[in-house]
Amino acid sequence: MLRPLLALVLLCGCPASHVYPALIRGPATPASVPLVFHDVRVFTATEAGVLEHQDVVVVGDRIVSIAATGGALAPNARLIEGAGKTLLPGLVDFHVHLTGTPSPPWHVVFPDLDHTAHSLLYAGITTVQDVGGDLDALEELKAKAASGQWLGPHFTYAGKIITPDGSYPASYMREALPWPVSSIAAGRFSNEIDSESAGIREVEQRIARGASIIKVAVAQVPLHTPVYTRALLEPIVKAAHARGVRVVAHTDSPEHALLAARSGVDALVHGIHLGELTVEQAQELKALGVVVSPTIDVFNRIQDMAEFKYAPTPLEQEIYPADYLAQFSPAVVRGQKLSDGMMEWIVALQQHAPHRAESVKRMYEAGIPIFAGSDASGSAACWAGGALIDELALLVKAGLPPTEVLLGATVRPARWIDAKGDWGMVSAGARADLILVDGDPVADIAVMAKVTEVLKSGVRLERLRPAVP
Repeated sequence: MLRPLLALVLLCGCPASHVYPALIRGPATPASVPLVFHDVRVFTATEAGVLEHQDVVVVGDRIVSIAATGGALAPNARLIEGAGKTLLPGLVDFHVHLTGTPSPPWHVVFPDLDHTAHSLLYAGITTVQDVGGDLDALEELKAKAASGQWLGPHFTYAGKIITPDGSYPASYMREALPWPVSSIAAGRFSNEIDSESAGIREVEQRIARGASIIKVAVAQVPLHTPVYTRALLEPIVKAAHARGVRVVAHTDSPEHALLAARSGVDALVHGIHLGELTVEQAQELKALGVVVSPTIDVFNRIQDMAEFKYAPTPLEQEIYPADYLAQFSPAVVRGQKLSDGMMEWIVALQQHAPHRAESVKRMYEAGIPIFAGSDASGSAACWAGGALIDELALLVKAGLPPTEVLLGATVRPARWIDAKGDWGMVSAGARADLILVDGDPVADIAVMAKVTEVLKSGVRLERLRPAVP
């Protein structure tokens, strides 16, 4: 990862830098000490649903028991009072970019991988799926995590996005960023192909380097750029499936979503944000067996910036420094100029804004599994941690029941990522990835922004609660 970053500095001068707040320290309690969440409401993410007034005992990296409050407790146990609070599985963000950056084109900031990881944990996200990033950096993170040298969520990754020549995301980077920054960025996050054989080689190379999924992009940013044909996409999907690996696709319109699904893609990330998905199209997507991670929030934020009304959430003000957040203020954004191609895409985004939530509701009503994903650090102002919490609220606003939204942020994506896993639920014997929130998220999804405790594999992390100016 250092070589392209060094080249960027030499060619373009120093990027912006910021001093990030300390967010996470661990462990707060030695793993050998039993932890008891006392008198807590439990969202189990299992058929049992929500349990009231429970004591949940964690020993080592396991949940060992869940029982009605009032029983005897181990004398050496550390009690965490849970009255009025809810214990849930640690959240799963189905769509992140650990090696990306939320900086805008006019204020380039290099990725800070540690701060991104800490931001995710701070917000209660204990597992992520990286759907497009620098393979060198991801392999390095994987090695550090295995040796205990990296404090971050559990993660799986796809590596670089496979896309046709001249297509997204390389097309976006060449349009939005100045040369040679655009060329370097495009090479870090995607590989462009011009043939079936080239696509299959890219699949093999990623799997050999630890990828557990393959990412393709079936989208047009700007609107005139090339896009996959089924003749090019289907062999890539078949090659991945033949090696036991699923494929996820960045899509934007109903037509592109259907092209991807008909080509055998397993999951759609970004869902539909250009055009209106019909009931019949939703039913076909269901029949084709895809899952969808809509990322409504990403496009709301882009539109808010374009309309000079974007503001970070209170949680994001805790996580990121004020001088960084200020780069997205209406006063700063008003002074920027984007290319004609990007402006055309943003105008289309605005025109189709009324359909974003409706398309999600239609997919849900068709029976398509809806997984929560944020695009953390993959788009401007898409802050790690805060964006997923926003997305949960937007899914509820779109018409999904809070229980369904929470299942789509815990056990359901957990089982998609790891079919044999013992995590993503609050159950005796399960891995203790847990969060405690102040309130009842089934009654009010907004309390998901009020995380008070985070456990990753039974390790109780200390949230440092930085002061907001």
